[in-house]
Amino acid sequence: MRRLSLLLAAAALAACAHRDQIPNTTVLDTQVNREILRTIEEYRTRLLEHNIDGLLVLASQTYFEDSGTPRADDDYGYDGLRQVLTSRLQRLRSLRYDIQYRNVTIKDGVAEVEVFLNGSFELASETGERYRRVNDYHRFKLERNAKDKWKFQSGM
Repeated sequence: MRRLSLLLAAAALAACAHRDQIPNTTVLDTQVNREILRTIEEYRTRLLEHNIDGLLVLASQTYFEDSGTPRADDDYGYDGLRQVLTSRLQRLRSLRYDIQYRNVTIKDGVAEVEVFLNGSFELASETGERYRRVNDYHRFKLERNAKDKWKFQSGM
């Protein structure tokens, strides 16, 4: 009986054990994962500052966005990113943008980061100010460049 109790206690402790995670995330705490999340936090900060040049520095030359639609006419690459950021950020009056980090997967030097976005923003439009909320899952894709820096391939 005593052996069974010890065995059950050991099994319970093993079930409670989990690997270390970066605080306030469900992401495994490694140096590489911290670098990736730090890059995304730089993106978030520069977005809040409306810093277009700072955002472009974080983008890879291979950046490509398909806008989540099957149409090709709304797709853009690195060269179109400046135009998209400029047009959108010029209309932005206020922004709250929080990121909850869920998971990081790295394969062949490319990181996919699953997040939950929680935010709201106010846009200027011809008909007046428009308010929107964002509560959705999102995926950032980043690559490590030759200078060992993480750059966005998509998701900005």
